[in-house]
Amino acid sequence: MNTTRRKYARRLPPEQRREQLLDAALSLIPAGFDTVTMESVAKQAEVTKPVLYDLFANRGELISALLEREAGRATEQVLAALPTDFATRSPDDAFADAVRVFVHAVVEAPDRWRLVLLPPEGTPHEFRDQVELVRAGVLAQIEDLAALGLKELGRLDDLDSALLGHAMLALAEMSGRLALTDPEKFTPDRLVAFVTRIAHGLR
Repeated sequence: MNTTRRKYARRLPPEQRREQLLDAALSLIPAGFDTVTMESVAKQAEVTKPVLYDLFANRGELISALLEREAGRATEQVLAALPTDFATRSPDDAFADAVRVFVHAVVEAPDRWRLVLLPPEGTPHEFRDQVELVRAGVLAQIEDLAALGLKELGRLDDLDSALLGHAMLALAEMSGRLALTDPEKFTPDRLVAFVTRIAHGLR
């Protein structure tokens, strides 16, 4: 006689369960979007499929909810890293601090930032478009900050603030990608020390 008892998922409030299921789906994405199925997500979250279907009617709805959440959280993290002025810090220190905050955000949520910085095959074009839209807005803010920073530093009026903004964003994104692809070699401390040295070189 088989006495094995089926494991049932611990009861959770709907919103907490929703977050658990989205986290499970996110953890599968580095292997490719095609690995994210209702069955694989339920297995990853250690719940039955009916539990999953109670909150998401189908795979498309699950993926859409996940990408909306991750795009929102990534945007919040980037905006939180950007300085708003240079009242308490010099422009070069403010930029170095922004990259430090950003790199640590990447390290603390690697699955989210792989999706943004290293999107796997099969990433929906709607999500890529959203990332590019946010990136354009961030770039505009960085260009404005670069222009203000150059004015604060002085003696650099001939430096192109728009190109500097592009370079600053590219440097931050490169740091994030290196932190994801080779974290043992490119630690946050090493990346931030390099960016700080480059930023201080503007003086």
